[in-house]
This record gives sequence, structure tokens and C-alpha cells, in this order.
Amino acid sequence: MNSTCIYCKKPKISSDFGREHVLPEAFGKFKGTLVLHDAVCRECNQYFGNTLDNRLARGSMQGAIRYFRGVKPLKKFRDVDRERVKLSARAPSQANLRQAEFVEMPEGEGLIFTPGITYLSISSNKEQFVSLEALERGDWNKSDDIDRQHLVILTYSDVHILERIQQALAKLKLGVEILDTINETEAGQRVLVVVDAVREDVLLYRAIAKIAFNYLAYRMSRDFALQPIFDRTRAFIHQGSEATILVKKIPPMKIFGDREEAARRRGHIVAIELAADGTTIRGFVEFFGVMTYKVTLGKFGQLAIPISAGHYFDVTSKQVIQMDAIRPPPGLWIPR
Repeated sequence: MNSTCIYCKKPKISSDFGREHVLPEAFGKFKGTLVLHDAVCRECNQYFGNTLDNRLARGSMQGAIRYFRGVKPLKKFRDVDRERVKLSARAPSQANLRQAEFVEMPEGEGLIFTPGITYLSISSNKEQFVSLEALERGDWNKSDDIDRQHLVILTYSDVHILERIQQALAKLKLGVEILDTINETEAGQRVLVVVDAVREDVLLYRAIAKIAFNYLAYRMSRDFALQPIFDRTRAFIHQGSEATILVKKIPPMKIFGDREEAARRRGHIVAIELAADGTTIRGFVEFFGVMTYKVTLGKFGQLAIPISAGHYFDVTSKQVIQMDAIRPPPGLWIPR
């Protein structure tokens, strides 16, 4: 029996298809999770996993939050793309944020400050960080951009580490003195954490659009998703066409009869609706109740059938809860 992939639109035999999760498993494993069958071919599935899903999980703010909401073990934070996601932290008594990393120590998991220097950039007037590793490699060339009145050395109490920083600075001929040092935090010591991620890019938007399009196929059928009106969205997801950005970040949605005083959701939402114009089908993807995206999926000349549906992925109970509509009556709301 042949099926047609909703992304490459190539007819293939059943063995060429696998399971496609509407929401990548990287964002939690849920009872009764939503899965597409015979809709996404293995070739497209593998391509998306290596590119879009990987970027969303390892190189985005959404992916980083997983470690602080219990979706992923905190000690696995080192698996994120450290070129794109930076972790900063401070102890309660310290005023300035410093780059840090999670490590495993004999006493258990802990957070330590990364050895290196912070400085005020003259060109941007913002605090920048350079690790000891980068200084020793000699691949840092911003020494002319340092406001030398604001240089701070980040180190452990280990004198050897401090000596390495001094030697690296001497080789770079910076001509600066150590103005301040910060000692190592102890395992389990309470710290304040800030995650800084690179700006959102087209690859990330394609990953989000794929979740919305997967959900469209799940709720409306594979054949519905194969219609030509979705070709622009399909091309954006599959080939990365930048002619039109179909994804827009919006304020968190009001669903489940949200009340202003209610705590924000801790899970994810995937939904679709027919816009008020009666022609545009839109998708919505929300992560952890704090980041919401609207995806323009396709536009009919006029659509006679109403579309309004969604699912809530509760990361606390590990349940997937069906919503009858994106904006149900005020009496229907689910504690979070």
C-alpha cells in the first residue's frame, strides 16, 4: 500500500514511513501522545530530526527551559549547543551575572562559575564574557574593545586557575590588572540563574511551523494536509524558503478559560483554528506557558467547515489533554 509524504509529497510504500511525533519527544514523553502514521517518510523524518528538531531542542531558549522545568535532568544541561545557549548565574550576595555551567562533583550536581574574564565592551556598552579556554586557545581578538576600568576575573579559589588566567592575559599583551575575583560556588548552593539564548532564526521558526503542520495533519487528516494551499508552508518547513516568514511570536494565549490571577501553564499547547476571515487556517504552538507562536498554515478561497481544536501537554502529570476549542467557555479551565 502506498502513501504520500505530507512534506516531500512523494508517494512511497508503507515501509518507507515511520512514526512522527506531533511534538518532538525532546519536550517530554506523555501518555497518549499525538503521533502521525504513514504521513511523514523516513527520509524527511531523519532530515527534520538532524536539523530542525535538533536546533529546537539544543539551540533555543525553549530547549534550555526544559532543564529547569524537570523535562530533562539538570546534569544534562551540558548537552545544549553552548555556542547558541549561554547560562549565567550569581550567588545571592553578588550583584552581577557571570557565565556559569553545571557540572557533576563528588558531592552531587552543582553549579560553578566558568573561569574567564568579563569586561565592558566599548562598542556595545554591554558586559561580555570570555572563558579561560578561549583565552588559552588564542582565538579571542576583542582586546581593543575592553573598557579596562570594568575588567573582572572569574575564577575558582584554586590559585593554579588564577595563574593560568594571568598567563593567558600576558600572552595577549592586554596590559590589564585583576580588579576583582569571584570564588567557586559550593555544590548545592542556591544561585540565581538566567539563560541567554541567541536570537531566534529561520531554522527555529521552521521547527515550530513543523509542529503546527504536524498537528494540522493529525486533526484534519493526511489528505487534507496534502492540498496545494499548504505548499508554501510545506516549502518553508522542508526547504527553508525565506521568501515569507510564516511564524510570528505573540503574547501567551488565553485558553482553558484562563483567569488573570491563575498561574501560567507549565506545559505545551498545540492548536489550530480558522481565523475570523473564514479563509485562513492558523496554528499555535506554546512552550511552557511562556513562549507562544502563531503560524500561518494556508488560505482557502472560502472554507465551509469550522476548525478550532487543540491539545495541552501537561509536563507535570505527563498527560495530553484534548481541548474542544482554543477559546472555550470561561467555565472550562484546568489548574496548572
